[in-house]
Amino acid sequence: MIEFRWDHLQLCSADPEATAAWFARCLNAEIVRRPGRVDLRIGSINLFITSMAPPQTVHPHGGQKQGIDHFGVVVDDLDAAFEHLLLCEAEIVEPVKQVRPGVRACFVRSPGDILVEILERRPAEMTFT
Repeated sequence: MIEFRWDHLQLCSADPEATAAWFARCLNAEIVRRPGRVDLRIGSINLFITSMAPPQTVHPHGGQKQGIDHFGVVVDDLDAAFEHLLLCEAEIVEPVKQVRPGVRACFVRSPGDILVEILERRPAEMTFT
């Protein structure tokens, strides 16, 4: 059986810094700064914050709206999980793709218009020159 484990919740905000500050002030979230972005951690839950895309930008998996964009779960074998989702007749929004070195993902939509990202995280391949 495929084990789906919690990975993250993706928030979308017109003002990510203000959103992060509110979560830190009101919910004691830890602010985690990464290059070009601000994320949060509440206990063991990762909250990723993205800025609202300009109106003319096409979001790869549908219209972007402020609030909860999607949540992510992680699996050890994304190919097996994807086959499982196909057998379950899940609505595939975005098929498996390489997100960055060491991370592959796909998106599905559940009833209720809930977007779910299924991820596989592997240690990034290191190249030395």
